[in-house]
Amino acid sequence: MKVCFICPEYPEGPHGGIGSIVQLMGRNMVQKGHEVKVIGIYPKSYPGNDFETDQGVEVWRLRFKFGKFGWMLSYFEQYRIVKRWARKREIDIVEAPDSRGWFAFWPKLSIPLVIRANGSNLYFSRILGFKPNKVTAFLEKKTYERADGQIYASKFTSSIVNEISVPKKKNIIIYNGINFPELDPSLKRVKNKILFAATLTRKKGIFQFLEAINILIDNRKELEFTIDILGKDSIDMEVGSVKAYLISKIPVGWENKINFIGHVSRKELALKYQTSGLVVFPTFAEAFAVAPMEAMVCGCPVINSMLGSGKELIEDGINGLLIDPNHPTEIALAIEKLLLDEKLAERIGECGRQTIIEKFSIDLMVDQSLDFYADVQKALLTNYE
Repeated sequence: MKVCFICPEYPEGPHGGIGSIVQLMGRNMVQKGHEVKVIGIYPKSYPGNDFETDQGVEVWRLRFKFGKFGWMLSYFEQYRIVKRWARKREIDIVEAPDSRGWFAFWPKLSIPLVIRANGSNLYFSRILGFKPNKVTAFLEKKTYERADGQIYASKFTSSIVNEISVPKKKNIIIYNGINFPELDPSLKRVKNKILFAATLTRKKGIFQFLEAINILIDNRKELEFTIDILGKDSIDMEVGSVKAYLISKIPVGWENKINFIGHVSRKELALKYQTSGLVVFPTFAEAFAVAPMEAMVCGCPVINSMLGSGKELIEDGINGLLIDPNHPTEIALAIEKLLLDEKLAERIGECGRQTIIEKFSIDLMVDQSLDFYADVQKALLTNYE
């Protein structure tokens, strides 16, 4: 099959889960004998060439055009290129993200357009309770309606999207998958090293995490631990630089024990997961988060949010611990539990790794996606006939 992904954050530049997933899927499809093109619109400053081949995946980075209507010209150019590829039979199907609604008014192509719901602005506004931009909300609803098929990253995602826009086309739940890195047996896990790995935003629960750490410091002074906080800074409407604000809240005497490391490469991140005693993901909203899976497959004990799709990945007390990010005391107790019970931490780490290997491989995700693409193609041909 010849697959085209629309992706505005293909690595190695700054990217989130969508960029990682598209790269993993694309490489895996090429290994299976399929052809993959990736196209997206990027700022001038985004690293990477305008065209490159990544392990067989052809990547086009269109740059935003300047001017009042530059963004419209950029998106028209993207559509024009995809339409040409479809007409020349260079691609059989297009997969695009659901966010921003850029595909709402794409004219019909000669091939299907599949939307993968990994969390749109409208999706997160419904979960977090904020008011979405009216134009963005309208476009995202239209995008769901425009799609010839819809893929949901989790059961929870499916339920929220169905509240927003009832699907009229073929749809399926396909969980995100990851690659399995080879673990280095020479690396030793530092049992009292606590890790936080996410962008420093409210949505990721960084404020509640640090509050939980302060609770531990106040209530269990005999516990010794250090903390690595990985993830790029962000600007918050209330406090400004989140990193600067958090640093100002570090208790006296702990300045050298709480380390803000910033954004790291995927290789460095995997090493952190292999050598840390536990990692905390107190997020408030996800579709189906990749980061906890990456930690679990490295054998790192995971404390994960019970909100959203958390329960679809974690069985509390078996392959991880579930917490409500609204309650920092609950986060503190979970951290304390793993710090004090090394056997429990080890058992959870081992079980977490097995869970990912058995249920959440990128290989399985790709096979399910390719089968769904074929189903959507058949349904579209039937409609034409």
